[in-house]
Amino acid sequence: MAMDKIGVSIAEMQRILEIKDYKTAWMMAHKVRKAMFDRDARYQLAGLVEMDDSFFGPTGTRRGRGSELKSTVLCAVSLYRDKKGEERPGFAHMRVVGNASTESIEIFLERLGCGISTKEGKQLMEVVRSDGWKSYGKAVKNKDLIHYKVVLRDPKAAGKLLPWVHRVIANAKDVVRGTHRGVSDKHLESYLAEICYRFNRRFWEMELFDRLVQACVTTTTITYADLVNRPSKTADRIRS
Repeated sequence: MAMDKIGVSIAEMQRILEIKDYKTAWMMAHKVRKAMFDRDARYQLAGLVEMDDSFFGPTGTRRGRGSELKSTVLCAVSLYRDKKGEERPGFAHMRVVGNASTESIEIFLERLGCGISTKEGKQLMEVVRSDGWKSYGKAVKNKDLIHYKVVLRDPKAAGKLLPWVHRVIANAKDVVRGTHRGVSDKHLESYLAEICYRFNRRFWEMELFDRLVQACVTTTTITYADLVNRPSKTADRIRS
């Protein structure tokens, strides 16, 4: 779960660990994901942040922001320049939200550290780059951030104009659809947290296991009842 880029399915975990009860392996995996989520929730993004939204859910349904059957996911990746001056990805965060409204994006920005200042009085997060969707423009303006708007004349070019956030989203969809054969709406955010946790520690391969154990023993646990009684954000949106 900490090292493999595509993660591990519950069935494979059950086989490797020789656990007879599928539910036991499923519960174990979710306890680990809870620790991953809590650990990354402590960190903020800085400098230039690339943002976009995407939709996870059943194939063959209506695509894009008009889909009611899919979960809306906001994704952000902080960027920095290497010694050659080329943009490189730093850390990534993903959250399941009710919709891609201005309010949802503002709350997401606050979770990422928007409004936090450095010792020099400079904002930790300074610039947001997005596809120009009106909700991003309003949210960024309300948070007194600089907005770099990328105009997508061809939706297929989004991967080139917002490369890093789309790479993270594409990887997440491959893991959800491939490794796990789909994920329910109410548990999707946990799986996204696992994917981001691995991405954010991709340069610390030798330390990954120890770091994950430390995260597990320093967080609060989660019960089976907590997991099965989680609300579905997609269902709430459809009912409203």
